[in-house]
Amino acid sequence: MLVPVLLLVIPLAVGAQPLKKKLVPEKINQQVTTFQVLNKTNDTSERKSKVGTFQLKAGEQKAVAVTGEDITKLDHSFSSLMKEDSVSPTGVFMLPELYYSKVEGTGKQISYRIVFVDQAPLKYDFSRGLFEGNIRFLPVEVNGNEGSQQIPKPLSTPEEIIISYGSSSIPLSISMINWPPLDVSITSPDPRDSVDVKILTVSNPAGYLKKLPVEPAIILSSARKTIQGLGVQSLPLHVSLKGVSACRPLMVTLETSLGSLDPATVTLSGETSQEVTLRSESIGNISLRTTNHNYRSNSLSLKAVFPWLFLVLAIAGGVIGTTGQTLYKKEKITLRPLAYGGIIGLIAAVAYWGLGIVLIGFSLETRGLNEIMVFGFGLLAGYFGLKAAVK
Repeated sequence: MLVPVLLLVIPLAVGAQPLKKKLVPEKINQQVTTFQVLNKTNDTSERKSKVGTFQLKAGEQKAVAVTGEDITKLDHSFSSLMKEDSVSPTGVFMLPELYYSKVEGTGKQISYRIVFVDQAPLKYDFSRGLFEGNIRFLPVEVNGNEGSQQIPKPLSTPEEIIISYGSSSIPLSISMINWPPLDVSITSPDPRDSVDVKILTVSNPAGYLKKLPVEPAIILSSARKTIQGLGVQSLPLHVSLKGVSACRPLMVTLETSLGSLDPATVTLSGETSQEVTLRSESIGNISLRTTNHNYRSNSLSLKAVFPWLFLVLAIAGGVIGTTGQTLYKKEKITLRPLAYGGIIGLIAAVAYWGLGIVLIGFSLETRGLNEIMVFGFGLLAGYFGLKAAVK
């Protein structure tokens, strides 16, 4: 936390004049503009003055002058300060307002700008299901003595701004300049391409607009955490792009540590999801991930379990089906036909879910797997016996 902020503050020690030229150009210093002034009774008034010669009068607490219409991106000498920041900001920006206040306890007038670092794009946090970013604000003195600007100075009257986006409004109270910075976390569950952030001030209650770009993410999802192993079960997985409204077709390849994928490569466009089928293999933990170097993605962890329930239901179905057939024929129930029924029930179930072969004389449209289907296959095989393969 300390290093990024120092990187932003260090250039302030270079001297008042170079910094002043950057933050308050000479043409602005010579402008006559309207100042909004707050006095000690919290009444607001207006008066005109040149920016470079404005002075707070007795009884006045602070003032602000609007020096432009839009947020300004500062030049490379400012942007390059944050190159070593782990968040990799897109730039350093400045509100088009010049503030005048007094140092608490001294009555000395100071002026400052509000500079902020856009630490974007917003990136997806897979654990929280949110896109997250950050804006770092730092009030910077522009009229101090040479070498004094890196020193933290308390304001006699705080400046209030509001950071607004979506349904969120985050108030910020600026009571110190030069140090410390104020960090605002920006989160959004489902943005498209960018998030509109407005910085509201007393002089501009409608707010200054800043668009924070969003870095799309590849989302790999599954409704289940376990799968019947040994090739018994197939499980649908879904792959989609999040945080983008439209984009060029994107090829995404999936990899699995256990089992097979069909298809292993899908094409994504916008937020339309694609389905991939995972077929189990053996038993154990399954790790799935996507491979695309330009987009971040999550990974999935599933577990292939031994299909005890599958085996039990198939055998039980076969036994009960054979029992029903024996009772229907009014024959004596013995262990031999029951064992036979259990075996053919298991054969029918494994042939269908393992090989896609139907051995019960019925054509089926689904390859889904649930308990009643497995039991039903065993039941029909035990009752009717195995037939010629029908698909």
